[in-house]
Amino acid sequence: MEEREVLTRLGFKEDENLGEVKQLRNYSIEYIEGNNNNYFKLTDNKKPAKIIEDFSSHNQIILPVCHYEYGRVIITGWRGCLWKGMGEYIHKNVRHDESWINKRKKEKESKSKLLDTLMCEALSKNYEENLSATYCIDAGHVFGRFTRLTSYIGDILGSNQNVNNINIYPQVKEANEISNTERKSQLDFENEARDNKPCYYEAEAICKEWTDIVPIGTRIRIIDIKNSKELHHVFIPNCKYPKSDEGKNSDSGSKDTVDNENSTSEPENTVDDYRTFFKGGDLNSLKWK
Repeated sequence: MEEREVLTRLGFKEDENLGEVKQLRNYSIEYIEGNNNNYFKLTDNKKPAKIIEDFSSHNQIILPVCHYEYGRVIITGWRGCLWKGMGEYIHKNVRHDESWINKRKKEKESKSKLLDTLMCEALSKNYEENLSATYCIDAGHVFGRFTRLTSYIGDILGSNQNVNNINIYPQVKEANEISNTERKSQLDFENEARDNKPCYYEAEAICKEWTDIVPIGTRIRIIDIKNSKELHHVFIPNCKYPKSDEGKNSDSGSKDTVDNENSTSEPENTVDDYRTFFKGGDLNSLKWK
């Protein structure tokens, strides 16, 4: 799929681009298309060795990625050094307030097709596939569970926040964990980090506007600690891709070749429809199948 079509599916109009997003302003952005790719490559002037040195100086297992907005610090992601043989972190006895997901669900009168209801189902121990399958949405982790450190986030936040407030967001299944021939998902890059330990791993949820309910994607940076070499620094768009005629070459994906059975039909969804979804989390603003 071409870059302009990806941006449309992220709610960007013709005169808008990713470089205008505050969290991405410090990066050069290049769209990598085709050959099982279809993601955005990010570059900046930060030296990998310096990034690792700065992180190590704090003597912490993981640290938040923060931005300053509205007169307060906002946690947008997490970073850490991952080592081979790293064991699962066990929660300490810390109380956590109820997450925004459960709170918002209780406040709503109609619960059948709300984003909050969907997220509650996806996070529930008695998870049922019906809503998630209909809307192709996961409760996606920003800092992945593969790190074995997500429990540590809850203890950093303490009783003021639940880990689900900070590290989980509504993510299109294809962007989160579906490996196919059309594009690279977050799972593909998480596997790269897992296979290249010891590594520095950084993941951040990116929002077009700070008040949006749904992030437009995830920024991931992976650095080989032994060689101080950056392996990947990417932005993975939180959108569904059309399937090409053969299901093999995403370059051929277009309005004429969209698989209406499994993909968002471009003629039926406008850039304003997409923007409504990201801004307010309205699942019904898009025709998902």
